[in-house]
Amino acid sequence: MTALTACAAAREFWCARPDHLASVPVDVWRNLTQSTTTQCSVRAAPYEHLTVDSIFEYFQGVGNATESERIACSAYEYDDAVFGQTVIAEFGLVCDRGHLMSIVEMCFLAGAALGSVGSGWISDQFGRRHTLMGFALIQGLTGLALGFVTSLELYMALRVVIGFASMSVAVVSFVLVVELVSGRYRTIIGILNILPVALAYILAAGIAYVTRDWRTMQVAITVPGLALVCSWYWCPESPRWLLAKGRLDELCALLERAAATNALHLPPNYRKTLLVEEEDAAGQPEAAVSVGDVFRRKFLRTTLVMIVVWFGIILIYFGITLHLSNLGGDIYLNTVIAGSVESIAICLSIVVVLKLGLRINLFLYMVVAGLSCIVMNFVPDGNLWLIITLAMIVKCCVGACNAIIPTFTAYQYPTTMRNLGVGVGNFAAGVALIIVPYLWLLEHVDQYLPMTIMGVFSIIGAFSLAVLKDKLSPKYRQRKQAKQAALYQNAATINGKQHASMANGDSKRRIGSDRDDDEAGGISNIGFAQNESIFL
Repeated sequence: MTALTACAAAREFWCARPDHLASVPVDVWRNLTQSTTTQCSVRAAPYEHLTVDSIFEYFQGVGNATESERIACSAYEYDDAVFGQTVIAEFGLVCDRGHLMSIVEMCFLAGAALGSVGSGWISDQFGRRHTLMGFALIQGLTGLALGFVTSLELYMALRVVIGFASMSVAVVSFVLVVELVSGRYRTIIGILNILPVALAYILAAGIAYVTRDWRTMQVAITVPGLALVCSWYWCPESPRWLLAKGRLDELCALLERAAATNALHLPPNYRKTLLVEEEDAAGQPEAAVSVGDVFRRKFLRTTLVMIVVWFGIILIYFGITLHLSNLGGDIYLNTVIAGSVESIAICLSIVVVLKLGLRINLFLYMVVAGLSCIVMNFVPDGNLWLIITLAMIVKCCVGACNAIIPTFTAYQYPTTMRNLGVGVGNFAAGVALIIVPYLWLLEHVDQYLPMTIMGVFSIIGAFSLAVLKDKLSPKYRQRKQAKQAALYQNAATINGKQHASMANGDSKRRIGSDRDDDEAGGISNIGFAQNESIFL
């Protein structure tokens, strides 16, 4: 999204000067031929017979006689004082072709919306690791191809592909990292997973400032994605996914490698614990997971709330970002400041979340962001600093929400449905992205309407969280720890002996069953202590 905005930045344009009048100063040309109401036509004149010396005399002689007679531009020139070559300039997406820019944006967003849901099913079938790296490869190759296309139709088709791949990488990478860690680390890693997005704003601003050309920038932002593919061999698969699929040999090899890397010792009978879980599930065929499962009765309430919350967060996140661009100032500096503010908010939210939990923080951030949007409507005209202050408050709060919501969503679903749950949330976010550009058109109806809508949706999303459980709250975790202990006792009885860690009364835990992972509340299935993971 950041790259698309930078590559397709709008800028000042006017009807192009004929080749034999190219030496006419731009300000003189525009003053003589352009209208103050439209940039898509010029005053009618026999330009082919005019020279650099005679053009000024001609228009001075006819006065306003030709003002009402206008002809459409055959070509356009663009102001390159701030931006270099952009997609809009190269493909002429202005005037009667201006609506095509919305279609170009919609191509990317449509692909992202499909990828948010489709990638979940794919990774549940083929694993997190191969899905992540496969789409990272597609993203890299498509990104490079975009830098060399000369056809607008091909450009739009590739935008659909890269939108699908980019969203798939975002969704699957999040699910993989939170399934590799346990306890408080899961929350920390889940929130930090969104930090590169904020840092990308800063990096993209620097790349755009240096390159000033959309093709060069496209190649530059693609290289890191291709570098990610180089880690395919070393990237671990999700242990929880392997356990859910019954691939115990691969799971044990992964656990042993992780334990050796971190100088930890696995319990001598940990493999038997896994076998017990496999025997418990024997004879029960694995049910296929589909998108419809997240709308079943057990998860319907959770899914509907997540749709509302994700929609509200993304609507206000990109809505306020679009509004900040209208405040004036240097666009590169504004982008750096916005990215820096969001990065700080994400890092600070980790500390707050570990103290208060996920749900209460989401609630507070969304309420503050919503109220700040509404208050901005009552700021007197000309009080720019107060508006900027409120906008930065909104940016901080909603940036933290954007970092927290994937982790909160992941805690609401079991392992086999986690990708789908996060994917449905991202689909709602994709719908919000599509709506945002049109939201600000409501300013023509009422200037207070866009900020009011964003504020109301944010507050509605905040209060809808009340119907969900906070699976990181102390009470919830204590209750689930007791349940985990009971399951542990039963498994030990089946094997005819107690685990050594239970007999000694220490805090060691078994490798748990995947069926309780959705309610573990911070206790990892692959962790051997409540708040630590062998993968850290």
